[in-house]
Amino acid sequence: MGEIRLFRADEMEDLVETLNTEFHNDFGCVLLIESPLSEKQTSVLGQHPGVICLATGFAWRGRFPSYVLGYVENAGDKNQLLWTLESARRFLDLRHENQQLRFRYQVEGEKLDSILSSALELSEERDPVKLCDKILSNLRRQVRAEGASLYIADLEKNELKFTHVQNERVKVPFQSFTLPIDENSMAGACASRRKSIHVPDVRAIPKSESFKFNDSFDKKVGYTTRSILCIPLLKSKGDLVGVVQLINSKRESTFTEEDIEIGKVLAAPIASSLETALLYKDIENLFEGFVKASVTAIESRDPTTSGHSERVADYSVNLAKVITLSTAKEFAPIHFNEQSLKELRYASLLHDFGKIGVPEAILQKEKKLYPDELESILGRAKLIKLGHPSIAKEIDQFIELVLRFNEPTVTSKDPGSELKKFMDLHYEVLGEDIHLLKQDEMNKLALSKGSLTVDDRRMIESHVEHTYKFLQQIPWTRELKRVAPIAHSHHEKLDGTGYPQGLKGNEIPVESQIMAIADIYDALTAPDRPYKKSVAAAKALEILMEDAVKGKLNRELVRLFIDQKAYLI
Repeated sequence: MGEIRLFRADEMEDLVETLNTEFHNDFGCVLLIESPLSEKQTSVLGQHPGVICLATGFAWRGRFPSYVLGYVENAGDKNQLLWTLESARRFLDLRHENQQLRFRYQVEGEKLDSILSSALELSEERDPVKLCDKILSNLRRQVRAEGASLYIADLEKNELKFTHVQNERVKVPFQSFTLPIDENSMAGACASRRKSIHVPDVRAIPKSESFKFNDSFDKKVGYTTRSILCIPLLKSKGDLVGVVQLINSKRESTFTEEDIEIGKVLAAPIASSLETALLYKDIENLFEGFVKASVTAIESRDPTTSGHSERVADYSVNLAKVITLSTAKEFAPIHFNEQSLKELRYASLLHDFGKIGVPEAILQKEKKLYPDELESILGRAKLIKLGHPSIAKEIDQFIELVLRFNEPTVTSKDPGSELKKFMDLHYEVLGEDIHLLKQDEMNKLALSKGSLTVDDRRMIESHVEHTYKFLQQIPWTRELKRVAPIAHSHHEKLDGTGYPQGLKGNEIPVESQIMAIADIYDALTAPDRPYKKSVAAAKALEILMEDAVKGKLNRELVRLFIDQKAYLI
């Protein structure tokens, strides 16, 4: 032990000066105190942890402050002083060791928290692309790697598909490819063995290994790969989901045993999260296919409306997006995220599905009369004309009127006024009394708007209820649970004149108000249908604004639809 300098409590200033002026000298400082230090002295002592503070005298009664490291009864006794100093040294060593252990446990605890946090973050992600990015980012951070690659296993084809890559040193051009699950590549061998493979130096791979390092990537991007750690992504039961390849440890040498263990610990939750996301995506693709098949089924029953559902969905989503971006105060409470846009899109695509329950004859009705009804009228007229040649001219006039009024139009004139004179006419032909025009036929020809009777229109309007009942049967996810009520209300009007529920104002979901605008716009501008002519976009927008002014449509939404050109798809 080197020189020891003793100081008393009243020599505290000398002690501090000695420490400040002779800091690098080889001696130890011992502070002998006969009573507890003042608060100021304690603070000074705390600034110089190298000073050993010993208690002496008889005033302590066995109670010592935490800064006292030992007790010496007679400081003048060298042996007693040395023994006390040795005890103090051992105490300091133990305290230092305890502090190191505390620090180590703290670090380990922080690492564990970080690992658990990573696992939790990955388990909550459902988008496969975002999840792949998070997997590599989290693993690279945990094991301190420059780069990483992700391969997803296709066990049916016995191959790995390269799906994602990251590197903080170089920009990596991504191009997907596949590798067989065999011993000819590092990733393939890792998948085949279901075990981690650590190569500290890629240019010194043991000759006993079946794989070699492929340096084509290094040459292509000007990179130097030094070390590689391959980790199989295995579920709890050992099923392979993929392989992660970590490249170049940022430590002085290579990946440590701790890095490998961290990678193994994270592999299982990563595998489960990845499989869940892929399964979720498969289900989503399956449902997308179901929706498209449903739309195809609807439109196949009425080919003249082909593309209507898709266009309504596009218009609706466009308007929802511009609402979200709008800074107008009336739209401040309304926000559409990725999930709510998907919900609106599905509701729009399926809004007419209930038409599958409406007879095709009504859906495709081009004229006021059904073909068999027109054929019956013309057949009776021809029979009467043959049986009574003297009224041939009147019959020809009647046929001309029937053909003309059978065309659907929009008119304020009562078509029935010209046909009424034929209502009571009946003639005997070959002993049979034949009526030229029946009452129900007259009623249809007298329609002043369109081709549908009240009963036809009621049947058409029933498609909304059919749609709702059908969509209610689907076990929607939490994010899509409002698809049915949104589609159910797309024919409602703000003034309560819509159907089928007669909702008013804010009773109508804003998504349904959006869809109503899209549905009307497409119905007006869609390619010519047999029972109506399409109108120009400008005219359709004018009609929308007229309905908005009348209080049937949301004026602010219509204005935004027009101003932001949400109708351009």
